[in-house]
Amino acid sequence: MRRAIIWGLFYFNIGCGYSQYEDSQKVTILWDTSLSMIDKNFRKESDFLQAYFKIKQNAKVTLLVFSNTIIERKTFIINSGDWSALKEKLGDMIYDGATSYNALGDHSNGGDILLFTDGGQNTNIGSPNFTGDLYIVNSKKSYNIANLNLLMILNGGEFINLAGGKYEIAPKPESNYTLYTGTVYRENIQTGEVSIRVKGAGGDAVKPNKDGSYQIKANPGDTLIFSVPCGKSVEKSLSENRNINVELKEWGGILLDEVVVTEKIREPLEETFTAFGTKDKNAVGYAVQSITEEDISDISTEVSQAIQGKFSGVSLGQQDDLSQAELRPKTSILSNNYGLVVVDGVPMPKSNSSVFNSQSASTAFIDPKNIASITVLKSLAATNRFGSLGANGAVLITTKTASFDNTKKKKDQALLTDNVYDGKIIVPNKTLVTAYLEELKKGINVREAYTIYLNQRDNFWDNPTYFIDVFDFFKGSAKALGYRILTNVLERESSSLIALRGMLFKMELEENSELALETADAILNRYPLRIQSYLDVALAHKNAENVQVALNMLSTIANGSINPELDFSGLKKTVDREIRNIVYHHKNTLDLADVDPKYLTNIKYDARVVIDWTTPDTQFELQFVNPQKRFFTWEHTLASNRDRIKDEQLNGYAKEEFEIVGAEGKGEWLINAKYLGNANSGDTTSAFLKCTVHYNFGTPEQRTEQHLLRLYENGSEELLAKLRVK
Repeated sequence: MRRAIIWGLFYFNIGCGYSQYEDSQKVTILWDTSLSMIDKNFRKESDFLQAYFKIKQNAKVTLLVFSNTIIERKTFIINSGDWSALKEKLGDMIYDGATSYNALGDHSNGGDILLFTDGGQNTNIGSPNFTGDLYIVNSKKSYNIANLNLLMILNGGEFINLAGGKYEIAPKPESNYTLYTGTVYRENIQTGEVSIRVKGAGGDAVKPNKDGSYQIKANPGDTLIFSVPCGKSVEKSLSENRNINVELKEWGGILLDEVVVTEKIREPLEETFTAFGTKDKNAVGYAVQSITEEDISDISTEVSQAIQGKFSGVSLGQQDDLSQAELRPKTSILSNNYGLVVVDGVPMPKSNSSVFNSQSASTAFIDPKNIASITVLKSLAATNRFGSLGANGAVLITTKTASFDNTKKKKDQALLTDNVYDGKIIVPNKTLVTAYLEELKKGINVREAYTIYLNQRDNFWDNPTYFIDVFDFFKGSAKALGYRILTNVLERESSSLIALRGMLFKMELEENSELALETADAILNRYPLRIQSYLDVALAHKNAENVQVALNMLSTIANGSINPELDFSGLKKTVDREIRNIVYHHKNTLDLADVDPKYLTNIKYDARVVIDWTTPDTQFELQFVNPQKRFFTWEHTLASNRDRIKDEQLNGYAKEEFEIVGAEGKGEWLINAKYLGNANSGDTTSAFLKCTVHYNFGTPEQRTEQHLLRLYENGSEELLAKLRVK
């Protein structure tokens, strides 16, 4: 009967007649109203349904309208082939938002299932299982045949293509295969993180549902491969047994059943000399390291010899001069990576490692025997004291001559002058004013405002922040509608990088980890040559609590194996810290066999501040105001950081980190932002600036907060974040 219905539809215009059914038939119509369906051929779909209801003259039709989620469910009774009420409803549809098939299978209850779609699924990606006979109907010239084939394979469905001059009925793919089912477990926890495919066969892999259950078409004798991104695969040979359950034990790692702690030994308190006085070494953190004259060998003839092997992570340049010391991970061959040398409070001329502006300075004039102490600052403390000069860290040298008379208070000549914060730069967050938002405000209710949006959106397709701004407008009163509008960023193939990363920032702020992960995946698929794309996916997995997947990805980013053609050095600092932090917080539940041993040691900061912006072209200044009401400015502009911006553009990243460590950092901090447009003078596009603050980083009390600033007015100065470091 199934084939009779199909061929009856195919030849309906010749005049084939069918007798009326005595009882109403169950029919479910799944109507895709995502944005991509706006150019569908509704006339051909209407002709198809006209023919269908000539066959199914008495039917109880359940209509499910969906885009990124199920929008509406309604029942229609068809008598004697009269489907006019249903036709009117279908003709009045609004097409908006992304596509998800995720929940459709839950609403099928037998009978015929007519799915009208182009296969362009891009949110809540999954393959539903339908109860009934599935017919997929397409009227668009462009459609995703891979997704549609997967639906047909899993459900034994038929594909009816209305896009040509006549109906085309695709053959049922691989109809002679056997349906295998089962559940994937990971350490007794059901999971859908695994992809499943038939070894040696083409076609797309199958992803389990959220509860770990899956279905896949294969034949006895085939081998199923269960794999996880950056993890180890598990293979299962198939027999006549149709149910295959798989348990993945931490990707082959060794599990410890019991750990016994016999005694905890408290080490004696160890103090160290720092630029801020004598401190408990454990309280200082890793950003400040110091030595005194007792640590300097009598045989040292140069200051560079005096520090050899004394400071972790400090390396000297080709000429072994202290002015060529690298105190932070190298970020680029294009910009200067050398730190600042300060002698008795006076900054020395800097060497430059840039290939375009290489220059050398010398510290040979410093007598090691006259040195009282040397302190290395690697964190925000260096930038706080010396501004942008200290961006790569600083080496503070105090001579015995300068420290001889401790009774007199000396002026610190290294401190920035005229940097006392007077509070005039803070500007409260402004209310965003745009023409389209002002127009939306004219709607007296949500329905009217949404109608205004539908009429205006064609004029703002190319504005990368439009859908994000409109999401903010609707989310307070109609959040589900706001999400439907926002997902257009994923639905549209032409969405820009600014739009996609802006949506990623917004979803992170909203703590929507699932949609954030889908957005990060979309960015990686569209921009696979940007190193930031890989890091964003890894961090999205971490936020979605897929910690092992995140660790595996970060490890392959760290060693470059995730894409050997790319240079990930610009993200080294962030990747290293993320790996250490994940290992510290989750070491008892992770497989650490493939993790470099250097990441097994922890790092701690009072606060770790991570700044992200939408594209390397974004120009801005950050003003950090410390608890003592002094400030410094970090600039991301062509005028001050041209080489760095070139490196960001070349490798595709937009991120920087700052650390707050020590007693001087305790208290309230302000971070103000000044927007200076884009490096491309002809580009007037707005941008986003995100600030992520990790308080008590690397400790059990670690907590995170996020701030997001919309940059839209060139020259505007606004408060990005207010921090309270305890």
